[in-house]
Amino acid sequence: MPYEIVKIDGPVMVIRIDGIVRLAEHQALQATAKKAIEGGIKPKVLVRAEGFKGWEKNVDWGDVSFLMAFGDEIEKMAFVGDEKWKDDVFMFTAKGLRKTLIEYFPSSALAQAEKWIRG
Repeated sequence: MPYEIVKIDGPVMVIRIDGIVRLAEHQALQATAKKAIEGGIKPKVLVRAEGFKGWEKNVDWGDVSFLMAFGDEIEKMAFVGDEKWKDDVFMFTAKGLRKTLIEYFPSSALAQAEKWIRG
């Protein structure tokens, strides 16, 4: 399974992505975040992109209803992975177009990303 919630520690959600991200799994993750937000939590999301190969092709990724309704309720997002995905991740997460702080860390900087997400 490409998306796996490794743990939820208070507001920090640690997610592992491996392989190709499928739309249905992404929507399930959004549902988990929505539940946390509706419970009064401003999530801090740490994504470990291990073996990430991109997004499922030939599906409609254009539904931005979650982003519009809840995007600014996510306090921080940190992505850790291969640098070649950095620009794509920033586009996918709408970095700069929302209040959420979003940073990308190389695979070798997991400890730094964890420190940043918890800070």
